[in-house]
Formats: sequence, structure tokens, C-alpha cells
Amino acid sequence: MRIASVHVQNFRSLRDNEIEFDDVTTFVGPNGSGKSTVLHALDWFFNGERSQLDESDLYSGATDDNRKIQVRVTFRDLSESDRHALGPKYARTDATEFTAWRSWEAGQEKITGKALAFLPFEQIRMAEGAAAKRAALAKVREEYSHLELPTWSTVTGTDAAMNSWEEQNPTLLEEATISDSHFFGFYGQGKLSGLFDYVFVSADLRAAEQAVDGKGTIVGRILEKAVDRSAALREITDLVSVFSAAQEEINDRILADQLRDLAGELTTEIEAFALGRRVELSTLPIEVRPQTPRIDVSIMDSSVETSVSRQGHGFQRTLMVAALKLLAGRGAAVGSPGTMCLAIEEPELYQHPTQALALASVLRSLAEDPSGAVQVAYATHSPYFVEPRYFDQIRRVTRRPVPGGFPRVRISRASIDSVCAKLAGFESESAVRSRLEQICLKHLSEAFFADGVILVEGDGDKAILEGAAGASNELAVAGVAVAAADGKTAMLIPHAILSELQINTMLIFDNDSGVGQRMRDRGKGETDIGLAEITNAGQNQRILRYFGLPEQEQPVGILSPNLVALDDRLESMLQRDWPDWEKKRAQLVKEGRGIDGKNVATYSLAARECESSPTGELARILGAVVGG
Repeated sequence: MRIASVHVQNFRSLRDNEIEFDDVTTFVGPNGSGKSTVLHALDWFFNGERSQLDESDLYSGATDDNRKIQVRVTFRDLSESDRHALGPKYARTDATEFTAWRSWEAGQEKITGKALAFLPFEQIRMAEGAAAKRAALAKVREEYSHLELPTWSTVTGTDAAMNSWEEQNPTLLEEATISDSHFFGFYGQGKLSGLFDYVFVSADLRAAEQAVDGKGTIVGRILEKAVDRSAALREITDLVSVFSAAQEEINDRILADQLRDLAGELTTEIEAFALGRRVELSTLPIEVRPQTPRIDVSIMDSSVETSVSRQGHGFQRTLMVAALKLLAGRGAAVGSPGTMCLAIEEPELYQHPTQALALASVLRSLAEDPSGAVQVAYATHSPYFVEPRYFDQIRRVTRRPVPGGFPRVRISRASIDSVCAKLAGFESESAVRSRLEQICLKHLSEAFFADGVILVEGDGDKAILEGAAGASNELAVAGVAVAAADGKTAMLIPHAILSELQINTMLIFDNDSGVGQRMRDRGKGETDIGLAEITNAGQNQRILRYFGLPEQEQPVGILSPNLVALDDRLESMLQRDWPDWEKKRAQLVKEGRGIDGKNVATYSLAARECESSPTGELARILGAVVGG
């Protein structure tokens, strides 16, 4: 049983958003965009008793006729044990999905679920008060007099009778959204409790509070799964019985005679004032209740033992994530039928890069382990938790201004199917579905976090563009990242992915008009040269066709706001329009600060330190890059 999708309405910054979930779901986006809000909404859905809502949680733009917060969760991959626990009312024997809602309106919460029901009974269930329910039942019984419907008893008795009638008449039931005020523990069956465990690690998690043996804490839940204290509790109970018997024997042996004598003396004194009464003195037993053994958590730091609160924030957070990993593993080891979703806000917080990478790897392996039952969700700012080959698991969250209204959150996704559809006729479907990480996706991690992306052919182009804009920091200030593909033929897949994620992307490619001359300079034959020129022209035409532009064999310049063709290669344009760049590059090599040849670091440094600016066509293109 896993989360398939979540629909959030009127919760904080989320007006009306539908989000699909994967085994690993990664939310990225600018600060304040609403990515963590999705995780908080789920925390309220699953653990609402611990996080009550109020008016401040209502979407600011909610209208007077729609001031209801609602979170709907649809679960997929129901197992046989899931269906059994939910019961036939909520999950048929062949059901693979189940849906539930949690709603808040005017301070009142309601939990509902999609179930099989006799629809006329819903009017009775929704009626307020015993009299209204009784009248509604009478009306239904009159309308469906040919059916042997339940008669009125009490509110509780009638509800139970309707449920029993529905179980006995499955052919008359239809799918409906039904209200059930005790859905999470209806008739003691615990519909979702034990089936799905949502653990939210917020950015402000107080690790020291979670590292104690208590009900609901992370460490407490681990101890509950990992340590069997029942045998110890039984022996403690026996010990308490022995203690009570020993205490009674001591009281009798040491105190009984003394109390009896003292009571006699008091009685004699009282009889001088009031006859017919006597004083009795006896010991009261000390009530000793058996207590489950409590377990303390401390950290040995070299030879010093300290509490968790005395450790650094990085270690505290690492301890909590490690505890969550262990908790998930323990759940699988003991054969727990339930699934756990680990939702982590800013998993990179307080982590060194190597620790962040290790954490991302471990959590992904947990989610992908077929023997386990773990989902993972992040809200992150770190590329360490974003793997380009799993681009379809990324949810990009942005806030769009609405003229005269309140901002709306948009959650974008690049599914494999949508990317394949966008590339139909340009790339083979197998190329996309094989997740070509090393060929064309290796540089996309940082691009997923950008407001805009400049997509170039290779690392050299990336270094020069970043270097040229580096002195003024214009690209970074504008939220623009430069991403490199692995050549002209590998540019369309990353462009399609970025476009589906609604990231404005400019593609800059070489038209390679001088490829023939370069081959002649290397002594290649005319047959090979002709074939290379035809192939290159076809690649150029393919890119223009993808952008919906008239096809040209040798396009040049700014072809559209999102497409630029360089005359031959960037190196050729540098020699023509920025000769001082080549002088600076040669100087860096001579000074030992650079490396000769096509070296990315040297290219970037030369662009940054060059005293002059580009001219001509290159200046116009760079202006469009920065301005776009």
C-alpha cells in the first residue's frame, strides 16, 4: 500500500493542487513556493490529532462559499492484508486502490472514505441529530418498501444495522464518498492505523525530543518494534505481587501489635466522652504498579557519555534519519503489513556533501527494495538529493502571481510518457525510457532548481558563458543556470524534460558550418567530408523542426527567444568577436594558471578575467542570454 496521489485544497499556499507520488518523490522550487506545504498537508492528514488546524491554515484567497480545507489521498498497490484490514466496505476483493479524505471547516474536522454503500443510506448518515436521522430512515423505508431495510433503534444501533444490511446486500451497493467520524478506528478495526505510517521530519525537528523512549517518538517507535519488553513486564508484575505479599507480612509482624494496643488506648479515652464506638488502626498498602522498563538514549563521544541534546545539530539530524532507516527496516523484518512513508524537509540540513550523498543513496535503496515497504518524499534545495535519471520523480513547485488576485502554486512534472510524446519523431522512445544519465542528463541536477536554463552542447561552452557572465554575476542573480549536454545530438532529451517541468530553457547550439574545412585540414577525403556535412545539416534541421521553425541547413543567430545557432562553433566566434579572450587564455597557460588545449577551467577563468567585453554577434547573443 503506497501513496499514489494527493489532492490538496485551501491548505496554506495550496489552492487546488493534484500531486502524483512515486517510490521516491522529490519536491524542488524556490523558497516560499509551497514545496514543504505538501508534506505538512500529509502530516495533518495522517497525524491531524497532533497538529490541529485553525483559520491561519486556510488559503488566503479562499472565497466565502469555499472555506474548507481538504486533503485527499489515494493509495495504490493494495495487498490482500490491506484489503482484509479495510474490509469489503472500503476495498473489494479485487481492489488495487483506496481513497480517503480529511476535511476542516469552521473548526470542525471530518474524515471520509471512498467505499461501497447503499446510496439512500447516505442521506440518513449525513442527517444531524437522532430525530432527523429517524425521519430520513422512515422516508427511505417508504421509498424502498420492497426491500427489507433496517428499522429505527438508536443512532448507534441504526448505523450498525445499516452497515450490516450493506454487507448482506453487496449487489445493491455503489461506489460513494461516505462520512465516517471514526474512520481511523471504526468499530475498533483501525482502517488506516497499522496499514500506513507517515513519519515527517520537519526542518525544525527537535532531535533531542525524538530521541527519548516515549509514545510516538521516533526512538520510541523503534524500541516498540525492536525490543520485546513483554517478558520483562511479566516478571516485574510477579515481582510486584511478591513485594506486596512481603510488605503485608512485615506490617503484620512489626506494626500489627503496636497498632492494636494504640487503638485500644484511644478507644478507652473516647469511651469517657462517647460510648459504643471504638477505634481501629491498620496499615495501608503502598500501591506499586508494574511499569514497562524505560530506555535511555545517550551518546559515547570518545570516552565521554553525553545526552543527544549535547551533540551538534548535524549529528542529531543524522541520528534521526538513521533511526528512521532502522525503523523502516525493523518494520519489514518483523513482517509488518504496513507501509511507511519517510517525508523529510530539507534532508541536506546540517549535512556535509559526502553525508548528504550517502543519505540520498541509502534512502533510495530503502524505497526501491522490493522486500521492504517504504516510500520516501523530500522537499529539498540540494542537487545531492536529485538524480537526473529519475527526472520523472521530480515535482517542481512554483508560485505564479495572479493579476488582482492571490498567487497560485503550480506543481509541474515531467513524466516519461509526456517526454516521449514531446520527442515523438525526434528521439526513440527507448532512448528516453533507458534513462540516459551519462549521455545527456548528467548536468541537469542544478538546472532543476533554476528559474531559467541555458542549454549548451558541452562543458567548454558552459564554462565560457558562465565566465563571461561571472564578473557581474548576472546569471546567478537572475536565477539562470547553464547546463551542458553531451553534444548536439543529445540536446533534445534534456530540453524536453526541462520544458515539461515548466523551466524556461534557451538552447544554444553550434551550426558547425566549418566542419568540412576542418576535416580537409586533417587530410580527410571528400566522400567522408560530404557525408559529415550532410549529417550535420540534418542535425541542424532536426533541431529547428523540433522548435517548429522553418528548416535551414546552416542557421545563424537568434532564431527565436529560446533558440540560438552559433556561426560554426563558439571557439570560432571567440576568435572573431572576442580576440582578447584568446590572449588571456594564452597568458594563463604561460603563467601556469591554466592548461593548454580545450580545458574547461582555463576557458572559464579566461572569460572571467578578460578585461574587454565581447563584440559583434557574440555580444548580441550574450545579451539575449542574460536578458532572457
